[in-house]
Amino acid sequence: MQHDRGFGRSITGALILFILALSFPVATISAKKQPKTYPEDGRIIGTGTSQFLTRTYKVVTDTRTYELDCGKRRNMCSQTPGECGGDKKLQIGDVLHFRIEKGHAYIQVPKTVDGTGEQQLRVVREETKAPDAK
Repeated sequence: MQHDRGFGRSITGALILFILALSFPVATISAKKQPKTYPEDGRIIGTGTSQFLTRTYKVVTDTRTYELDCGKRRNMCSQTPGECGGDKKLQIGDVLHFRIEKGHAYIQVPKTVDGTGEQQLRVVREETKAPDAK
């Protein structure tokens, strides 16, 4: 009687692939469920308008100064560009809690239309602050 060893190997290989395929989505889902953190704290010390007529904010942290562009252009009825911050618009003196990723700052806002609860601002400029002389 002859045994077909190729058949046993193909079942074993298929079983291994099946187990790997089942474990991949679980790992992907659990990685996406990580809560978003906002480790940077900075105070808004100025606002302005970019060359594209969008609102900018100058934000100072302990170690850096950022210029963040809201990206909201002025509408036809207004002379000033749109503002960021959701229902409570960002103002000079406000403290922002944000994170920086791939050239953008993300701030927490009340739930937005897309359900994210955060707003993206483009980092126009980032400067390291000189240490204070003592």
